[in-house]
Amino acid sequence: MEVSILDALGKLYSSTTIVTMNVDAKMNGIAVAWITRVSGDPPMVTISIGKTRYSHELLKKADRFGICIMKKSAKDVVEFFGTKSGREVNKFDVCDYSLSKNRMPVLADSIAFIECTIRSTTDAGDHTLFIGEVVDQKLYEDEKPMLYGEHEILQ
Repeated sequence: MEVSILDALGKLYSSTTIVTMNVDAKMNGIAVAWITRVSGDPPMVTISIGKTRYSHELLKKADRFGICIMKKSAKDVVEFFGTKSGREVNKFDVCDYSLSKNRMPVLADSIAFIECTIRSTTDAGDHTLFIGEVVDQKLYEDEKPMLYGEHEILQ
């Protein structure tokens, strides 16, 4: 049996998040599993966003982004944010959310929220890495997050 590199990469599991932004009074969010911590001092994270995505276009203009770490029960919300484009749909018209002190959308189904100031970007093939310094974080519920791996959401 032949194993491809994609089979091995499919074994990398990560928290399922919705990255949010508020640029020029336009809120948007996108389901993102390609996210990681990259520094402890100062605390920093990196998100990987496809270059064809509307969120990519907005993040290129943004100075910050939010990360909503999602509850295991939020599969429908994550699927909605991962399959609908903000070019055609205002995703926040159909979900409960609040705004952070810096006006980043925070989804009601989040177990935690991290807000970052964008410090740099790096080209990564068909994606761009947005490196953000954590400026605020909140833990709402101490439970395990929804995980993404092997091309499906894991509960």
